[in-house]
Amino acid sequence: MVPKVSVIILMYNTLSKLGKEFIKKMIESVYYQDYRNLMLVIVDNGSHDKTADYVLKLLNEYSGIEYNVIRLPKNYGYTGGNNRGAVYSINRGTEYLFFMNDDVILLDKNLITVLVKSLETDQKLGAVQPLIINRDGSINCGFRVGLSSIPKVDRHGEKIFYVNGAAFLTRSKLFMKVGMFDPDFFLYHDDVDYAWRLRLLNYRVACIKSVKAYHFGSATVGEESPKYYYFMLRNAVWAITKNSSETAFIPRLSLLLMESTTSFLLHHLLIRRNADLVKADIKGLFNGVKSIKVAISKRKIAQGMRLTPETLINKTMDASIDFELLFPELFRRKLKF
Repeated sequence: MVPKVSVIILMYNTLSKLGKEFIKKMIESVYYQDYRNLMLVIVDNGSHDKTADYVLKLLNEYSGIEYNVIRLPKNYGYTGGNNRGAVYSINRGTEYLFFMNDDVILLDKNLITVLVKSLETDQKLGAVQPLIINRDGSINCGFRVGLSSIPKVDRHGEKIFYVNGAAFLTRSKLFMKVGMFDPDFFLYHDDVDYAWRLRLLNYRVACIKSVKAYHFGSATVGEESPKYYYFMLRNAVWAITKNSSETAFIPRLSLLLMESTTSFLLHHLLIRRNADLVKADIKGLFNGVKSIKVAISKRKIAQGMRLTPETLINKTMDASIDFELLFPELFRRKLKF
């Protein structure tokens, strides 16, 4: 029997952000998939612009795919909204979860089929993503991370640490086993944290380059926004705290603080001269450390399921990213190395 796949699309004021035509193309890209056991779950994350009403009206015009629109009373963030969509899906027999942002369009009709086949073929793959084409034409085939968990886009997908949260497929049972997305993260770095827990259980991730998706990108928060840096840095502190071994925790956290100072704080202060970004950097790191008990309380669970030694986790990371963050290009030019 063909495994059931749930496509979970999280929406927040999507009608205002992207408009009716984009939403229609996005929905059609799911309906035109050749995979035959598909369920579409739209999670409206407390929109204020009647996004849910428009989507429901649009879905009523189509047939052939089981669907539902879940209206949440408020914005639970990427993590909380997708978790609710996942629980709904799993309770209805879904074996695979395909998380898809509201600014993504699937470009190949066999995308779901190909991704499912990759997980069915390799039982040690925990999550896979398609090759993602951004609106500026750049390619995203997953992300590498430094030892501090700060990410860098990978265009080749050969040594990625985690898959892009904008569009990826994972196993339902595994999603529940590792504890779903961490709801306290709310937004950003949640995909790093999820993949890290997969790796603790000795699973890998991969980019399947034979299928593609288009990603408009940053439609909710906006590129280079203070919110991005706040959540990314705060959540990096928590991800390190939860997922690092006892011996690696302090070195990783120290590395994160140093890299954040050289590559974010000083850059935003001296180069960008953007006070809002500087405040977001400081606030993110401060709140991450101040509220570190949030992550410590979950550390026992994460470490309790560990099957992979820290030495192997380190090998999946890329220390060259840490070097670039500690010594940004501007500094290297001045130091002549």
